[in-house]
Amino acid sequence: MSSADPASPGDAVALSGVEHRYGDVTAVGPVDLTVPGGEFLVLVGASGCGKSTLLRLIAGFEQPTSGSVRTAGTPSPEPRSGGGGLSAPVPGRGAGLVFQQPRLFPWRSVGGNVALALRYAGLPATPDRVNQLLERVGLHDVAKRRTWQISGGQQQRVAIARALAVENPLLLLDEPFAALDALTRERLQEDLRRVSHETGRTCVFVTHSVDEAVFLGSRVIVLTPRPGRIALDLPIDLPRAGLAPDELRGLPRFAALRAEIGAAVRSRSQEVPA
Repeated sequence: MSSADPASPGDAVALSGVEHRYGDVTAVGPVDLTVPGGEFLVLVGASGCGKSTLLRLIAGFEQPTSGSVRTAGTPSPEPRSGGGGLSAPVPGRGAGLVFQQPRLFPWRSVGGNVALALRYAGLPATPDRVNQLLERVGLHDVAKRRTWQISGGQQQRVAIARALAVENPLLLLDEPFAALDALTRERLQEDLRRVSHETGRTCVFVTHSVDEAVFLGSRVIVLTPRPGRIALDLPIDLPRAGLAPDELRGLPRFAALRAEIGAAVRSRSQEVPA
């Protein structure tokens, strides 16, 4: 579905005429964007182009200066008009959230952090459910450890498990692997790609890395320098399953997509922000 298509009942996110300003500076917009359910959308672009601002608008942490942001399955006391069960997002609720820093509670165990997320979501925090979530991210054997006793990559896996505890089809990730070393980053990319495929969740992922965008995304959007607008909206026609990560990265089509997106990012990054 193109970024300008109207929202449909199968959409997880719909942005219509969205602009966001900080004082006299327009950070984003106007943006029209729909994200179908089950899609893995990656937002990529130079620093300051509004990627994280768009993610915060979708999450409900900020409200657009103009236009509307709607998400499916988000509880709201005052739903905005629109079909398909879309409603105005409530800050911090209705979506799993993963940030660049894990933001775990160091006084709780690994399992305790996941259990707290379950309770916050109003769900039973049973040991079985906690273990299921940790197993999904490859951490079935660290539930009793403190967060400071595990590596940075493992901490980020805990953050993903905690986000998956929210029983909502939308997962929002703001450069979650940016601070990790290259090998750990690749491993977590592979984990996230597998988990998103297994769960069928809609993901919106922010990154500076073109390689990461092509590997993870089923669709990639390149944003212009401030104010962030859609410069390129590209479906990623690569297999979502059935290939080992190295095989996928070695495909000629992977290289072609990476080159096309990289060229778009470089050409746009040379523009002078408004």
